[in-house]
Amino acid sequence: MNHPDYKLNLRSPGTPRGVSSVVGPSAVGASPGDKKSKNKSMRGKKKSIFETYMSKEDVSEGLKRGTLIQGVLRINPKKFHEAFIPSPDGDRDIFIDGVVARNRALNGDLVVVKLLPEDQWKS
Repeated sequence: MNHPDYKLNLRSPGTPRGVSSVVGPSAVGASPGDKKSKNKSMRGKKKSIFETYMSKEDVSEGLKRGTLIQGVLRINPKKFHEAFIPSPDGDRDIFIDGVVARNRALNGDLVVVKLLPEDQWKS
């Protein structure tokens, strides 16, 4: 029985959503020549939309403390943006909303997740 009452945050806790950790030259005070040289150096490089994976040490520590939950990922075959893992108590599923939130995980992968604050859960 699936109850999508949970949403997960697979991002590292220190990185807010939509904020890049890479800072480039700002438009203020930058000459057009600066902008062109920046574009040439960035050619062929892709901007990653996924968060970096957590270290093995962070995962082990989070599982011991109970701040992370481990489970086998199930992706809805009709709505690939919806995924679930079983909750530790076994009576509900934890809902993972979106491909980006899955962070490259595929159906059947063993994953570790961190719950979002309860006010951000979807039911």
